Amino acid sequence: MSRTWKVVLVVNAVFVIWSVSVAAGRAQRPAIVNPDGVPYLMVNINPTDTPPMVNVNPYGNVPKVEVTRMPEIQIAPNGCEDRRNFQTSVGRSIVGPLVVTFLNAPADTVVSLTGGEERSRSFKLTNSMSVATAIYLGSGQRLDFGSDVLFSGCQPN
Repeated sequence: MSRTWKVVLVVNAVFVIWSVSVAAGRAQRPAIVNPDGVPYLMVNINPTDTPPMVNVNPYGNVPKVEVTRMPEIQIAPNGCEDRRNFQTSVGRSIVGPLVVTFLNAPADTVVSLTGGEERSRSFKLTNSMSVATAIYLGSGQRLDFGSDVLFSGCQPN
């Protein structure tokens, strides 16, 4: 064997011995466990013997809870008394008086609700929205859509 290979072999052996000794001396130790055997990370965020206290009611006031009561709806949600009053249609607007119980519109459809005094509100229907119970359109109210929709409902007597 040549002298160069002997030197390389000795340097390599010294490096391996040094690597093993460093790894054995500084190996990761297992986590500290409490008396129940549950591991935890020992972090001292409060270096005093007094536990942290938070007074959530510093003035001793009794909290007052008020529930807002919504007015009762005066329209009784009845089904169609007469089947001739049931209406199913496809169009870009729904004119009241009508109780809309089914509405199928394309995703992201813009809707305008126009009242009797020509007041108008616009909103957007997404594909995740559906009619939960019914939409009550009174006389003179109208829903206008940006595209054709399929709807059904009942006209009151």
